Parts: sequence; structure tokens; C-alpha cells
Amino acid sequence: MRNQKTAFLSCALVAVVGLIAAPAAMATDYCGSFNPAVTVLRGPCPVTSATPGDCASSGPYTGIQYAITGSPSYIATVVTANNTFVPPANSRVYSACVGDPETGLGRQSCHEKAIRFNCASNTTTFWVVVQGQKTATLQSVAAKKGYCTKSVAVDGLGFDVNPFQIAQKKETVNFKGCAVTFQYSTTTGEVTSAALDPSQSTKPVCAVGQNDGTCCAFNGGEDVRNLTLLLNDRSLGAGQFGEGYVSSGTDSCTTRVIGGRVYTWGSPCPE
Repeated sequence: MRNQKTAFLSCALVAVVGLIAAPAAMATDYCGSFNPAVTVLRGPCPVTSATPGDCASSGPYTGIQYAITGSPSYIATVVTANNTFVPPANSRVYSACVGDPETGLGRQSCHEKAIRFNCASNTTTFWVVVQGQKTATLQSVAAKKGYCTKSVAVDGLGFDVNPFQIAQKKETVNFKGCAVTFQYSTTTGEVTSAALDPSQSTKPVCAVGQNDGTCCAFNGGEDVRNLTLLLNDRSLGAGQFGEGYVSSGTDSCTTRVIGGRVYTWGSPCPE
């Protein structure tokens, strides 16, 4: 009888172990081949609406555009809690600490708030737009497809821009009665604006199609693709840009290269 009981208990133990181990063997990989990648297409940059087509030279909002692969059903990201999100139709914003219930992004993260986008079929790009001028900072973007959610770290929208970090400097150059005022960043040297300054010019601004030497013509902002420097007819090779500018010109027109862009003006001067 003892041997029968022992055998019975042994079988029962094997059966219990089998029941416990069975769920592990049936585990499912919910992600499968879903492995989304997120890249920044544009921004952070000024934009004029919640659904911009591109960056603008100025605007009341700051936007960043992402591209994402994998055809997810939901996309979520976060912005710092001080930002005011400008929502398009297919989005929803959640309060700080709450997070997005679909992807879980931002839960119990009280310094930021989550934004979720419901993706239409084959949607691969989306904009995040907030009010004001913001800096770039590292944020997270989460993508969900089926039961699988994956997140990546990527540039996003941060805090208000500190005006002391983007200090601007103005310089006005008067060439033969035609004055142009340049405004550029003192930290990067990049020209942020350049325009004829009628208040400091002795000639009027040329009308469209007018360029007869009695007025000031101006064009500028084209990228410099190739620049060759010559010294006494001897080539010094391609030009290298550093601080300051490269300039050249004729008796009536001057050319100045600042921050890798070409500006020409004078009277007359090619338009």
C-alpha cells in the first residue's frame, strides 16, 4: 500500500508541475516584427498653426515634425508641463502626472504632460505644436500597435527660450548711398535678417523691375555652394568661412558673404 500511495503522490506532483509550467510554454510575443523608428523632419522652429506645412520665419508657435515607421495605431509624446499644446483634430493632451492610457507614456511624470495621436491608415508624419518660442530638449516618443508599445528618445520641445541665449547684434553697411542692416546671432554668427534700410540710404529703394542707378537694389540669402579665392590671379582654393565676412564688388555694387549666404546691393546692382 505504501508503494501505491507513493506512486500516486509522485504522479500528482508531476501533474501540478506540468500545470504550473504550461503557461510559460504558451507565452506570446506581442511585438513580433514591430520595431518603429522615429526621426525629426523639421524643427523645433517657428510655425503659424497647429497643422503647419513647413517651418516659418516667425510665428506665435513652435513646432517639431516627426516621421515614424511601422504603421502604429497610436503615437504619444511628451512636452514639459509649462507648455501649452496646440491640438490638431486627431490628438488628445493629458494632464501632468496622468500620462497616456494607451501607451503608458508620462504616467506619474509630473514635470511633463503626454499627447496622443490616433493614427489614420499609413500615417507616417505628425507635428507637435506649442505656444511661444521653445528650445529643443530630449523627449520620448512612444508607438503602439496591437498589444505592443515601444518608445524611443528623440529631440522634442522644451522650455521657453531665454532671450540672453539668442542675443542679436545689428550692423548697418552703407555702400554708395544704399544702406543694408544685418541682424545676426552673436553666438553662432548666423544672419537672422538682412534688408535695405531706407532711413540710412540717400537713394530710394528700387521698384520692381527698376535698376537704373537712381535707386537701391538688393537681393540676398542664397546659399553659397562654391567659393574660390584669388590673390593676384593665383588661386587660393575654396574659401573657408570663419568669423566676420567675405566681401567683393564693383564700383556700383558690393557683395558680402556672411554666415554662408550671399548678399548683393548697390546702384545699379544685379537683382
